[in-house]
Amino acid sequence: MSIWAIADIHASRTDPETGRPVKPMSIFGERWEDHLGRIESAWSQLVAAEDTVIVAGDTDWALHFEDAMETLTRIDTWPGRKVLLRGNHDYWWSSKSTSKVRQHLAPSLTALHNNAVQAEGFNICGAKGSPVPGGADWTEHDAKLLNRERERLLLSLKERDASLPTIVALHFPPFYAGNPDTVYREVLEGTPVACCVYGHLHGAAASTGFQGRYGRVEYRLVAADALAFRPALIATHHTLVAPEKAATSAKE
Repeated sequence: MSIWAIADIHASRTDPETGRPVKPMSIFGERWEDHLGRIESAWSQLVAAEDTVIVAGDTDWALHFEDAMETLTRIDTWPGRKVLLRGNHDYWWSSKSTSKVRQHLAPSLTALHNNAVQAEGFNICGAKGSPVPGGADWTEHDAKLLNRERERLLLSLKERDASLPTIVALHFPPFYAGNPDTVYREVLEGTPVACCVYGHLHGAAASTGFQGRYGRVEYRLVAADALAFRPALIATHHTLVAPEKAATSAKE
């Protein structure tokens, strides 16, 4: 049994007239052509029914929950248990609508918001996160959001089983390479946390996110395009998997 992760699926409902996504990601370059089909194909090859997949935000572009249902229903048919996190483009899922989202999700989908779940001998905790100092999208106005998301992360971590190691999922990067002093890293180091997965960074921006071990935490960028649209293996048989080994792993 294994834990996988991927972020930034960026799906959208199908236009009934064209049969194509309402918001095709191919407008961001050829590498995104048929990206959802490629994710589905790789997911089906790699992920076993008893596995867990962390979907770390930006699952669907929809503005309303009802419009995201096509994507959520499709993901439900993919193998494994899916732990969903909010991203900055998941407009269909606000913090106030979390109870409604949980009520209508299929059994294979779990919403991660102010809570923790256990899978394969690990806690999975997380929060959306926010822009942090050092990033191109940071402004002083983000300080309020940063503090709010820090509190949500702490609420999630409070719900963990202290006897188990912890994987944290964020949508935004917890810090940028060269600027590690953020409240998120402080929380991760103080909990303790074994691994943090995050998304949000695309294309050239991926190089600005830190990957590897910093302090006692392993950091992994799992944005879909950074993974060639294949879920990343994070842990298997109750043990974290080194990134170089994860790259060659397949369903057992």
